[in-house]
Amino acid sequence: MPPPPKPFMLVQHNCLGSWDVCLSLFRSFTQLAHPPSIVALQDPPVYRGKLPSFNLLTVFSPPTSGGCKPRLAFYVYSSFLSTISLLPGCFRRGDVMALDLFTPDGFFNPSTTGFTIINSYSTKGRSNNTRSVPPDIVFPSGPLPTLTLGDLDIHHPTADPGPFGVFKEDEIATSSPYFDRATDLGFSLLNTPGVFTRFSMSLIGRPGVLGLAFACPLLSPYFSERSDPLPSTGSDHIPILLRVEAPLFRAPPPSPNWALSDWVTLDSSLKGTTISPPPVLPTTPSLDIWFSTNLGRVTSQFALDTPLKRVTYRSKPWWSELLSTLRKGYNSALRSSKHDRFDAALLASARAARSAYFKAIKKAKRDHWSSFLASATPQTVWTAKRLPVGRLPPHFPELPRASTPPELNKALLDYFFPGEPAKSIDTILLPFRDCLPLAVDEIGRALARSSPSSAPGPNMIPNLVWKRVHRVAPNLIHSLLAPSANKLDFASTRI
Repeated sequence: MPPPPKPFMLVQHNCLGSWDVCLSLFRSFTQLAHPPSIVALQDPPVYRGKLPSFNLLTVFSPPTSGGCKPRLAFYVYSSFLSTISLLPGCFRRGDVMALDLFTPDGFFNPSTTGFTIINSYSTKGRSNNTRSVPPDIVFPSGPLPTLTLGDLDIHHPTADPGPFGVFKEDEIATSSPYFDRATDLGFSLLNTPGVFTRFSMSLIGRPGVLGLAFACPLLSPYFSERSDPLPSTGSDHIPILLRVEAPLFRAPPPSPNWALSDWVTLDSSLKGTTISPPPVLPTTPSLDIWFSTNLGRVTSQFALDTPLKRVTYRSKPWWSELLSTLRKGYNSALRSSKHDRFDAALLASARAARSAYFKAIKKAKRDHWSSFLASATPQTVWTAKRLPVGRLPPHFPELPRASTPPELNKALLDYFFPGEPAKSIDTILLPFRDCLPLAVDEIGRALARSSPSSAPGPNMIPNLVWKRVHRVAPNLIHSLLAPSANKLDFASTRI
């Protein structure tokens, strides 16, 4: 079984052209549980036209000519480089560069076989309102998931809305084309707004957000974390760690398993259920309260006698294509063995397929749990502790006449945001003169035309259940719908 996809980590940093800063950065990687796969540098140190070299690292930089030095560089760990195909992309300039990464196994899931990283180091252009790297190069409209990062030398309130975010008109004019281009193409800002990336070494200068990172729509769902766990390197910029990995989707909410409903108990309880009489002088609010109350009495019986479905394997982060293949093989072998129960070869094949399938599941869970523990941070270590123990029951503060979360929510809202007094008295709903009374047969014909496989509504009760309810207790749904069927009211559409 292939191991689960490992998280992809990248470090970006502005070295200010200093060898000490660069060496300090790479020494600090020993403090990380896992070294980054790629290091993106802006303004790296250069000596006689050459960049620093390190063991176990391969350097990529844009080609230069005329004695100009490269303004940025990529360092890729050899262990990561041996598992991918890499194609450097140059723009015939020394201040921007791209890396196109490819792997048949996929980076974050099996379908994401390609990945682009753009590193840029922008400086002042011909005027104060322009920068050397234009927005269309920083934010391309390509087919691959793209991560754009670097020091663009721009200030914008989107990235820095804090107390220091007072910008001049020329700063807004300079940065707006970049953020407008990113917005038009759907790029997401990965920076935490207000978290500074540069601190001036003088007491006069203000802190700012210069080290920026953006993800295109194809990549943003996989972005996991942006942090600064590394110590200071002596630069006025801080090292930034970006983490991209397959998202751990939340399990879907449990839904009723209607195939296992205890219909013997439900049939008897539905037959004994009675609907309270409707209001004598119905208004829209009173009729809605009456309808909701009686409908809740009916649907609450379903929850008592219907178990919930277990979460499907599709919501499990440890599931893989191999498990799907093994599951298909196991089901196929099991069906073949049932056709001829006296064939020893088919029975042995079914037992072997079953053993391989469940052993692979156990190994996948074990590998995923080990990977989760190995990548645990101080922020997620308590999550790792809570998962084996189980979730504790929720605790809520106590307020008078508020014992449940909805009642507590309503009590707080009513206290802090009291509603305005009613301006008019609710109008009494009168029946339509030409509307015939609702008949029980009409409900049966309407339910007969409804598809039993249609998706249920918010209450997760499908048409198949309502058909069974109407067959067991024909007057139950009729008693709910009849008072509002001939009135201009929306209660009849609540089922």
